[in-house]
Amino acid sequence: MLQNQHLQTKDGTKICEKIENSAVKSIVKSEQLVIIEMKKQTLIEEIEIYNIYNSLLQNNVIVEAFEKEENKIQFRIKKAEQNKVQELLDSQYPSYILKQKDLIKLSIVGYGITQDNIILNEVMEILQQDKVQVMNVNLTQSKIEMIVKQIENKTIEELHEKLIK
Repeated sequence: MLQNQHLQTKDGTKICEKIENSAVKSIVKSEQLVIIEMKKQTLIEEIEIYNIYNSLLQNNVIVEAFEKEENKIQFRIKKAEQNKVQELLDSQYPSYILKQKDLIKLSIVGYGITQDNIILNEVMEILQQDKVQVMNVNLTQSKIEMIVKQIENKTIEELHEKLIK
């Protein structure tokens, strides 16, 4: 029978080897992301969205999340692409006001973890207790993904201890 062992890797990733008995399989903290905000004084036409997205793709920039509001576009990229994207947007879309923010993505992975609210409640309790500011939550069948402003390794360890059994 497998022992319940944990593999610790750098950058806040912890994986449970005993997959059969654990709802949460891994917790991953990704700090190498940037959110880009493009704002305009007027409404953004649909064709502009396609043009911007295609410009990024043609320059080998993979966008992780892309959202549009009436006069604002927001998307996430890898931090390593930040300067290239800034130059591209400055040259091709000078009518937009650009803002950039570093961000942290916290991913809690395990099949079926969002079928009830137990795990999400435990996560939110720990984050609230440690005063972590949550900016966005995205749920799928197998993942809780949160965008936070800052998170200490102590909080990641608390999540590991509570969720990976």
